[in-house]
Amino acid sequence: MLLVACERGAKQEAIDTRLPADTARSESLAVSQPKPPCPATGNWAECSVFERLDRAGLAPRRDSSGATELPLTAKGSLIRVGNSELELYFYPDAAAREREENTLDRTTYLEYPAPVTLQPLPTLIRSANLIAVLHSRNEHQRERVADAITAGPPQPPSRP
Repeated sequence: MLLVACERGAKQEAIDTRLPADTARSESLAVSQPKPPCPATGNWAECSVFERLDRAGLAPRRDSSGATELPLTAKGSLIRVGNSELELYFYPDAAAREREENTLDRTTYLEYPAPVTLQPLPTLIRSANLIAVLHSRNEHQRERVADAITAGPPQPPSRP
């Protein structure tokens, strides 16, 4: 019985080593091509939010559908974090973000450090040129997402 198991494993190993050259070549190309870095400009971009959430261990996933949060005029993008949705609205600078933020009805949102209430309100998170709206009732997730974003956008390298 042991001999049969070993023999079967040897046959499988022999089959695995005979991959077509094109398959082996394409697999090595996929692994060796690094993802282009997200530029550190001092402002948020979708790629920098995604990278920050990924580094925080939140396993973000891009959603192809956009996001809309009235009365915000910026086109939003959507990232899924666990079972939650994170809407992202980017502005040219912090002043433009503040003007838009002033149009929001603050009674329909929770501030990120506030505890979850009985009403299912989304959490409002802002940093530099970004307004983020997190739809989650999980306190730990709210804290982790808010911490990742409020730490600020990646800054450009300082010049000596």
